[in-house]
Amino acid sequence: MSSTVLRADHGPRGNARTPAADGNDRLAAARPEEFEELFSAILTGDFGAVARLHQMLETASEWCREHGVRGGAAELDVLAERLSDLSEELHLVREGVGQEIRFRSHRVAAAVRISPSVSARDAAAGPSAATSAPVPPGPVRPLPRSR
Repeated sequence: MSSTVLRADHGPRGNARTPAADGNDRLAAARPEEFEELFSAILTGDFGAVARLHQMLETASEWCREHGVRGGAAELDVLAERLSDLSEELHLVREGVGQEIRFRSHRVAAAVRISPSVSARDAAAGPSAATSAPVPPGPVRPLPRSR
């Protein structure tokens, strides 16, 4: 029986980085204008982490059914369904983050157009109070109940 050691920062036995670690690095380094698309591709897209995990749960559930492990199959089915609910929530979060990023970039652009001399003077000091005000919260959707 082979024993593979997986680490968060490296692949098996430290040979290569894992896709999850690479995705984390890409998200951490993303510019605001690319964050929403990258978030979708890595997490919630058709080939993102959530879809891959969902497929693994379904495959494991099917294996359990084929081998007479009905209880395990049922538990895996429940987890797959909960993961589907989480996926929907992540889509909403992605959309909300995207809206907030666009809102902030429009406010910054408007502030620069309105007062270029103030913008140039304040550029060295950081964002002005007008551009760093908190964005009002978006609509809140209740999370799905655990099963």
